[in-house]
Amino acid sequence: MLPTSIELVNETTGRGVTMMRQQSSMMQGLAAVGVRAGRVLLGAACGLWLSVAALGCHDPKCEAARVEIEQTWLTLRDTATSRKQIPEGLDLTQAEEQERIRVWTRIEDRTELLRSSFETKQVTWPSADKARADLSAAFKPLASNVDPMTRGFSQTLGHADQRMAEFRKTCR
Repeated sequence: MLPTSIELVNETTGRGVTMMRQQSSMMQGLAAVGVRAGRVLLGAACGLWLSVAALGCHDPKCEAARVEIEQTWLTLRDTATSRKQIPEGLDLTQAEEQERIRVWTRIEDRTELLRSSFETKQVTWPSADKARADLSAAFKPLASNVDPMTRGFSQTLGHADQRMAEFRKTCR
């Protein structure tokens, strides 16, 4: 039996404690092989983990596109919020005012749900798809409106749809 020493280091104090023990030469050989094999296995495990982590990383272009889409939905939500307001001088009946508020509130809610679907790196596609279908139904009564603000909303909505389709195709 050969005496060996092992130094244990306390991570909080940084001080080492030397312990003496005896091992047979056969055990020392096995221990050396085990240490090398352990290092190889640890290296392989780390390499595998890094490979998986790299696959899970998001492409910077995709991340920029996701943020842009989120901002577009935010703009549309804010526009819907402002469109609920009845401008001074606009001659609407009480029923027309209520209908305007109801329609734009529904549009506001759907665009907020779409925005929140793109809020994190993990896009919630089922929620986004459902909210987009609901938004189409909510906007349908306004689609033929010639008001410049409504036309601008419609154009921005079309742009958001295009960006969302491109994002889905390249980054999903």
